[in-house]
Amino acid sequence: MLKEKRKKYLSIFFLFIFIVAIIYIVYHFIYASNFISTENAYTKADVAQVIPKINAPVKDVKVIDTQYVNKGDIIIILDDEDAKIALKSAKANLEEKKREIEKLISNDEEFIKKINLDNSKINLLKTTKEKAYIELQKAKKDLIRYSHLLKSKSISQQNFDDIKLAYDNAKKSWQEANLNLESAITSKTVTKAQKQSNLQLIKDKKIETNPQVLRAKANYEKALLDLKRTIIKAPISGIVTQKNVKIGQFVNTNSQLLTIVPISKIYVNANFKESKLKDLKIGQKVELFSDLYGENTIYHGVVEGISSATGSELSLIPAQNATGNWIKVVQRLPIRIKLNEDELLKKPLYTGLSMHVKVSLDKSN
Repeated sequence: MLKEKRKKYLSIFFLFIFIVAIIYIVYHFIYASNFISTENAYTKADVAQVIPKINAPVKDVKVIDTQYVNKGDIIIILDDEDAKIALKSAKANLEEKKREIEKLISNDEEFIKKINLDNSKINLLKTTKEKAYIELQKAKKDLIRYSHLLKSKSISQQNFDDIKLAYDNAKKSWQEANLNLESAITSKTVTKAQKQSNLQLIKDKKIETNPQVLRAKANYEKALLDLKRTIIKAPISGIVTQKNVKIGQFVNTNSQLLTIVPISKIYVNANFKESKLKDLKIGQKVELFSDLYGENTIYHGVVEGISSATGSELSLIPAQNATGNWIKVVQRLPIRIKLNEDELLKKPLYTGLSMHVKVSLDKSN
């Protein structure tokens, strides 16, 4: 009787074990095989590091660590006295360059007028020289003719002297006309050279496009930009962390003042074993919960990207497998998961938190 009772209990026990095994197998192949999960997952964010773009002392700090800021909020004010002085200097230099170019353009117009006058003068002097040459040739012929007449005593010495004086005067007039013409041509050549040199400085004769003015304008705009940069605004919305700035501190373009974590843009990096990734695809739905809030607070997301390399491959010292004592280790591949922004705003997560991840596999394709 006792043996029969024991046999009955053993039968019930083995039947229970069999049913549990059947349930497990059914669960695994029908339900669990449609999901992959891991606890090797952590929250991440593309944080913004706030670094000044000019060198200056800190005048005021508007935020504290853990404070939430919106994009565009003023967070730090730098002393602007040096920037204001630099702006005034750049503006004065720009105005000075404009006046210089205006003067050069005016000079160019004067050179054109002078060249036109030189051309008129040269034409007039050429005519004068031609007339003087004709008079000289006439006086020369008269001198030769009167020389013969003097030898034959057909004229008096006084008559010859008058002709000789007329010749000398004609020769002198021709020489003066020649010198005046050469002087006018030289003057024109010098003026043209000056105009050409002046033209190299003013290019297309427009003040706005002159290289010197453009350079001065660029310096002015840079000074204006530097003045605006004394007001540092939040580049993104998020929570201030790693604040490392105080009033009176001198900062430069290498100083990291603080970091802003965009809590509405938190994502998860989940590291899955390579043997589990056969059916994983971008766009698949994900359910997650954190150790911070517990498993009753579920976050929803989608697979946004699959890394092209394992963590060990991207490490500073990659594993060397070409050795005699090689041991196979299952590798993990990072998967990026995008979270629902509305859920993040209701229950904020922070970077570096542990997450439990379950991906719903779509095997239809």
